[in-house]
Formats: sequence, C-alpha cells, structure tokens
Amino acid sequence: MAMIWVVEQGEYSDYRVVGVFTSQANAKQIADAINGDKDNYNEATVAEWTLDPGIDDMNAGRKPFRVFMLRDGTVEHVREETVDRSFLGGWDGPIVMKRGGTPFGAKEPTPPCLNVAVWASDAEHATKITNEHRTRLIASGEWDAALK
Repeated sequence: MAMIWVVEQGEYSDYRVVGVFTSQANAKQIADAINGDKDNYNEATVAEWTLDPGIDDMNAGRKPFRVFMLRDGTVEHVREETVDRSFLGGWDGPIVMKRGGTPFGAKEPTPPCLNVAVWASDAEHATKITNEHRTRLIASGEWDAALK
C-alpha cells in the first residue's frame, strides 16, 4: 500500500490538515517549523495515512464488517457496517476490550472480547478473519497483556 504523511494540527472543531507530503522527513520538517513558533498553541503532528484506503477491497466486492468475538472463539456479534474511519486506516484494531460489570439479570460479568473491523465478502468470511486475529493475539500473549 502506498503511504502519505499528513501534518495535522488542532483538535475537534479546530482540527485541520496543514499539508500532505510524500515523505515522512518532509512532513516532519514542516511540523517542526510550525512547532518552533512559541506563540502557536496547537502542536503540529505527523500522521501516516494509507493512500486510497478501502478502494481495493470495495473493487474486490468486499464489505465492511464489525465482529465481536470472545477468547474461546464464540462470536458475540457480527454485522455489516457502513464505511467509516475504522475501515479506512484510521483505526488501530483489532482491540481486546476489557469490559466490566454484570448486566441486569446476568449471573456472570461481561467477559472481555475482541473488537475487529474487517473487509470481508460476507459474515462468515469476517468471522474467519477475526478468528485468525484472535488466535494470533492469544499465541503472542497480546490478549492477556491488553487486559492488564
């Protein structure tokens, strides 16, 4: 995948893209120049963005899905989603979610689960991809580390 580097500044309604660059060095040079201004109250940061995110998946007929899966592989929820930043490279997933509390009427606390945003041909394919993430996270110890 081709990447670009974006200099960003501000937060929420004050967020803006300052510039788009073909190299990280160029973007950092501009961000450093902006941050050298002592009167500047918004730090400029450099973010790496994927060029044309999601296009190859869409052209291949894949759709965005969100899957929630328990450690033992039980699918808690799978649904087709609308395209958002989760599917366009703006998400750090998959995420092991530490959940707490006991829902009303339940006998056990809500267990942790894996939250994954994937491009897939259907719900079964999305589940298979999520299961691959799950087994990798467990084998590497990342699942348990995320819950500490």
